[in-house]
Amino acid sequence: MEYALFFWFAWMLWIIATFFMKRTKRQAFLAAAILITIIFVPITLTLSVVELSAAYGVIMMLACLWTGVLPAAHKWKVIVLAAALMLLYASFQLMVWYNPVIFLLGETWIPAVVLSFVMVFFHGHSESRYPLVLLAFAFGELIAAVTVMPLTGNLYLADVHFYNTLATVLVLLVCWHWLEQFAWRLVGTGNAKRSSGLPL
Repeated sequence: MEYALFFWFAWMLWIIATFFMKRTKRQAFLAAAILITIIFVPITLTLSVVELSAAYGVIMMLACLWTGVLPAAHKWKVIVLAAALMLLYASFQLMVWYNPVIFLLGETWIPAVVLSFVMVFFHGHSESRYPLVLLAFAFGELIAAVTVMPLTGNLYLADVHFYNTLATVLVLLVCWHWLEQFAWRLVGTGNAKRSSGLPL
């Protein structure tokens, strides 16, 4: 099953959002968005020359809404970084056409690990990493699809590779966030504020 990795990781994220995050309106909205995405992924919409997964619209909307409610200090940094990361994501998508040697290690895992590392390295605010991921993937997918459109004849958005890589990056970032929190607790509670993020 092509979507097995996505469904496995998406259900893990939904369980984390539903049962391990603090009960807030944002938590309920996030859990509902993950569930709707899981439901809509298999549904394909065809509009003229555009073919896309219905869940792509949910991800795009969630990315824009989540970025919009971030504090101003983080919002502009997220938007600037997203512009760079969407180009990085699009380049990985385009590299699939040439099937370079690095992809022998996995077309999903190589981009996921690289993108996760870049996000953690360049952006320290844990909570705003998640909308950053969604923005970079949603618009990066659009850039890649538009670039190859002359070769394909149609605009294809959000295939199985998109969802598998997105879910993998999100799970890697959640794991990294837990490691950050654990490390700051070992160092001392006085420094725990530096690891602000998801209220897990």
